[in-house]
Amino acid sequence: MNEVTKIHLGRQAFTISTTAHHELRDYLDAIKQHVSDESVVDEVELRMVELLAEHGVSGEQVVLPADVTFLKEQLGDPKDFAEDGEAEPVTDAPTDSKRLFRDTDNAMLAGVAAGLANYFGVDVLIIRLLFVIATFAGGWGILIYVVLWLLVPEAKTSSERLQMAGKPVTINSLKEVVERADVKGAARRANNSLAGPVNTLFGAISKIIGICFVVIGSGLLLGLAGGATYAFLKSGVLLQDTAFPVGFKEHLLVYIAAAIAGIISLFIVLFGLSIYRRKWPIHAWITGTLIGLLLIGVAVGGALTADVVPQVRDRYNANVHTTTHTVKPFTTVNLNEIGNNETINYQTSATYSVSLQYYGHPDLSTIKASVSKGVLTINSQQFNWSRNCQALCIPNNYNLVITINSPNSPQVVDQNVGPDNINVPVPPSAPQVQ
Repeated sequence: MNEVTKIHLGRQAFTISTTAHHELRDYLDAIKQHVSDESVVDEVELRMVELLAEHGVSGEQVVLPADVTFLKEQLGDPKDFAEDGEAEPVTDAPTDSKRLFRDTDNAMLAGVAAGLANYFGVDVLIIRLLFVIATFAGGWGILIYVVLWLLVPEAKTSSERLQMAGKPVTINSLKEVVERADVKGAARRANNSLAGPVNTLFGAISKIIGICFVVIGSGLLLGLAGGATYAFLKSGVLLQDTAFPVGFKEHLLVYIAAAIAGIISLFIVLFGLSIYRRKWPIHAWITGTLIGLLLIGVAVGGALTADVVPQVRDRYNANVHTTTHTVKPFTTVNLNEIGNNETINYQTSATYSVSLQYYGHPDLSTIKASVSKGVLTINSQQFNWSRNCQALCIPNNYNLVITINSPNSPQVVDQNVGPDNINVPVPPSAPQVQ
């Protein structure tokens, strides 16, 4: 039975036996005696965390002396960290441990293209051009990019950056990576070059685009929240006297559609934040969960839609009525007293009549059709075309269509007379419209 203690190694908590703790502390202290740069020690600790995970030590498992011995064998003697120039030179020879990571240090968005370029040993511009071509060739570029974004991990440590480039993770290579991490110097060099102003311009443009996406997505989310609040205040009675939704399936379809719209709106906001910050703002598992819910919603919604649409169509058609009024013969039609929302059609018929087609139960007494001296006058200016529901109704008006039936001989039709919003498809044998 061994006593254990808690330590932090590479910013991660571990439970370690006291014996192993002493050995590990002595090993790190010996390394510090040969290294003046604390960042190298930090990278060594991060590499230790990776090696322990590869050795099967994770979670609540205890680090034992045998595990510390394994770390020493992998990292070498502390003297190997000496900076006297006697250490083994760094080689760029590839190794079998080459892995695919996202290179966020050279990223434009998530580092997918830069990571692929490192893995295949090609210029990153080639990978980005391939993504652009794939995007315009059916949109596959965006889908592939998002999938790789979710599945490929980011190269966060120096050892992961070395594995991404196919280089051996040795003491010298870790020291080289740390020495190259001159962020301020790199920034100055970039700003002093021609690429500096260009990158600044594109950075500003990307931030503006990101803000626009955030505003659009936030507006959609607020609209959905407003609709939900309105439905709650109406005690759930959001729709009434309607052809849709009716029944459990149709209401479920509405809820699913609202959920899909909400997830899409949220992704628009997240996409805008990622463009602005050049980093995806939430964890990959949360993103994967949202995508899974979106796909499930689309699948279930599609199945419900296929089942609901015929029922809604039949229900709508069952509420569409036609009333026909026979009138005296006429040779001219006067449409100057037609309202602003009605649709006027002409139809060749053996009789003279006016047909009114409408949804629901409107007040038709306000529509007058009369013939005087061979002139048919239709007055619908007093017709209340809106259904005036207390909540919302689908459709929101009576969809009134006025059809003029006449067997008249051909007349010249002046289509410039009458309200501009009235479209009368008149055959050559139609009466003249004034």
